[in-house]
Amino acid sequence: MGEKSRISAVMLCALLALVVAVPFLAPHKADAEFYSYEDKSGTMHFVDDVSKIPKEYRQKKQVRKEEYDDLPADERARRLENDRERRAADQRREAEQQEYRQQRRQAEERRAALESRAKALRTRVVISGRQVFVPVKLRNGSAETDAMLLLDTGASSSVITPEVAERLRIEEATNVKIGVVGGRVMNARKVVLTEIAVGPVKRLNQEAVIVRQRQGMFGDGLLGMSFLAGLKYHIDFQTQTINWIPYD
Repeated sequence: MGEKSRISAVMLCALLALVVAVPFLAPHKADAEFYSYEDKSGTMHFVDDVSKIPKEYRQKKQVRKEEYDDLPADERARRLENDRERRAADQRREAEQQEYRQQRRQAEERRAALESRAKALRTRVVISGRQVFVPVKLRNGSAETDAMLLLDTGASSSVITPEVAERLRIEEATNVKIGVVGGRVMNARKVVLTEIAVGPVKRLNQEAVIVRQRQGMFGDGLLGMSFLAGLKYHIDFQTQTINWIPYD
């Protein structure tokens, strides 16, 4: 064999060795991720390389890889079960919290309703010594006026002064005689007012007696039993209020 033939044989062997070695020298991508994308026709495609996805679909690609896929089967099952139990516990806790919030909201609404009702049944009064002066609204037909009447459970009828009667534009009244403290008898006039109201308590067709008295002795008159009969109430001397007690 000539010199040129030996050189050619050596070069051929080297070239074959290089060709065989190239596949082993190429980088190997283990654990490659898979991608999916949906084309305009709605067809789903799966590829193992982003470069295989047409450019217009690359922004919509999705990595197809489930959680715990790399774990052994028993460990994956254990973790999935733990996740399920944790989600169930979270749902129970959320349900309990919602029930607690609802119960608390209902309790607050009931308390607010009771407080509102109690406030509506409370009337501010003026107490001087043992005398209780009550703010009263009087109505005679279309005429109305406010007055401060002394609460008097010993008076059979409510009493108003001539000044109050004038504000109510009372023109007709029945002449009567009334007994007062000390056994004296006085001339007076009796009327029937359209309404007497104290706070939330309102009573229609209320009898009242017009009596002249020494100025300031009983305020604008007396709030008697013709109004108070049958009512339940409590006088709080400390807060200076009358708390009206509704019937059960």
